[in-house]
Amino acid sequence: MKKRKIMMSVMSAALVGVVAIGGTLAYMSDKSNQVTNTFNLGSGYVEEGDHIGLWLDEKDVANPGSRTEIGNEYKEMLPGSLVEKDPTFHLTTGSTDSYVFAQVTGVDAMIADGYYFTVAQPEKLTDPAKSAFSDKWEKVADNGDDTDAGFDGLYVYKTVVKGGELGQDGEVVTAADPMEAMFNWVKLGSDLENEEFANVSPSSVDIRGVAIQSANLTREEAQAEVADFFATMPW
Repeated sequence: MKKRKIMMSVMSAALVGVVAIGGTLAYMSDKSNQVTNTFNLGSGYVEEGDHIGLWLDEKDVANPGSRTEIGNEYKEMLPGSLVEKDPTFHLTTGSTDSYVFAQVTGVDAMIADGYYFTVAQPEKLTDPAKSAFSDKWEKVADNGDDTDAGFDGLYVYKTVVKGGELGQDGEVVTAADPMEAMFNWVKLGSDLENEEFANVSPSSVDIRGVAIQSANLTREEAQAEVADFFATMPW
């Protein structure tokens, strides 16, 4: 039976409160479309340090110049507050060339509360006209509602991510392609009235990523596999 190897990395990138779920690697069958209960390394994704295949990090606000895979906690977001937040996926060098998908939830609720998500740094005293994600990421499906035109949903990185090449002794011959962050900044609107601000509750953004081999798969076939994979996971 033909097997397609899927690497999944899961992280909760929360604005208030942090939840982290460990990454796993699963086999998925194109016949049954079911994830097995056995998790394996698989031949398509290699180990690099503490990572295997796809992984996710962001700037560590508590330690400038460093990055974190746990997430950040922002305790005092006031109207006009601006924080750096750049959830960025990486593929370990030597892994198979892959399509990379990301499932996003929580952004639409935060936008409704007055937050903005942007690629470029917003001005301190002027709110952006609207939220925007990087144009390197293309939205391909909504979360359970095809009429939803918001930001929550399934995205794909527009280009196949090359895994690079390792030499016989494990040295890096060609590094894996870098990927752009989905967004870089989050701002709480500066024009919120007191009553509106009082109703803003602690919120979080959840981003889950899946890399799936590009060899022998069209992007549409890969997307169908990933959608089934997400649907079967007990989040």
